[in-house]
Amino acid sequence: MSTTQQNFKQYFSILRLLHLSMMAAVVVLGLVAHFVLIPGPDFKPDENGAFFINIAAVYLAIAVALSYWLFGMRLNAAKQQSNLSDKLNSYRSGTILRFALIEGATLLTLVFYLLTGNLLLLGIAGIGLVVLVLHHPNPVKLKMDLDLSPAELARLEDDTDLVVQLPLARKF
Repeated sequence: MSTTQQNFKQYFSILRLLHLSMMAAVVVLGLVAHFVLIPGPDFKPDENGAFFINIAAVYLAIAVALSYWLFGMRLNAAKQQSNLSDKLNSYRSGTILRFALIEGATLLTLVFYLLTGNLLLLGIAGIGLVVLVLHHPNPVKLKMDLDLSPAELARLEDDTDLVVQLPLARKF
């Protein structure tokens, strides 16, 4: 199986780009929902909006709690890895899982906003976006989260050291 290798700078720039793209999806859908799809003067917000507000709020709270729990499980598994590449891959998968859960709940809230026109749903989506922004990848936080040894920290600081190996998908 063929692999690709990355240094820590490349690894982290991809993680940041992924985070930025997930935030951009939420922002673009929110802007489109609010400014482009403005309902006409005869539009009345859905009377069942309270149902959607409750669903959105509970789902976002569950998604955030689940993202913390699953990320913690992935982080504990990553700490027990002996290979630095495996640690970083586990950290990346946990981070992606965290981002995806929060983004999914936020996007669902924006869909509910499109269905009902209730501005409170836009506020709940804003809370989801803030939570997503607060989880912006940070190299210092990664190093502290993984409890890396001095030798591993030195490898991360060396731009010529390829610290991450990723399997490439097969081309059909």
